[in-house]
Amino acid sequence: MKIVKLERLLIADSFTKRFFGYMFKKKPECREAILFRSCNSIHTFNMRFSIDVLFLDASNRVVKKMTDVPSGKVIPPVKGATQVVEGVSGLFKDVMESEIVTFDALLNTRKT
Repeated sequence: MKIVKLERLLIADSFTKRFFGYMFKKKPECREAILFRSCNSIHTFNMRFSIDVLFLDASNRVVKKMTDVPSGKVIPPVKGATQVVEGVSGLFKDVMESEIVTFDALLNTRKT
C-alpha cells in the first residue's frame, strides 16, 4: 500500500465540482489533490498547469496512471476505474500502477 501525504484533499462530489476541477485555477502552492468520486474519465480544458492523474478502482487500486497531462486533453473512460485523483505534475511520481493508495491529508474539504 502506498500512502500519499497531502496538505489538502479536495472532494469533487457534485456535477459542477467534477466539471470544473482545476479549470481556471492557479497552480496550488501546497501538496493538494482533487478526488473525483463516481468518475472514470477527465478533460483538462482551460487548465493553467499540467497534472498527474490516478484512475482508481473501488479498492483504491491504481488502474491507470498518467503524468504531466497538459491543458486541452480529453482522457476517455478508463476500464475498471470508479474514481479519479488529480494533482500537479510530479505529485504522484512515487505511485505505481496496480498499487493500492491511500491519502493522508491534513485537511479534507468539499470546496474546489
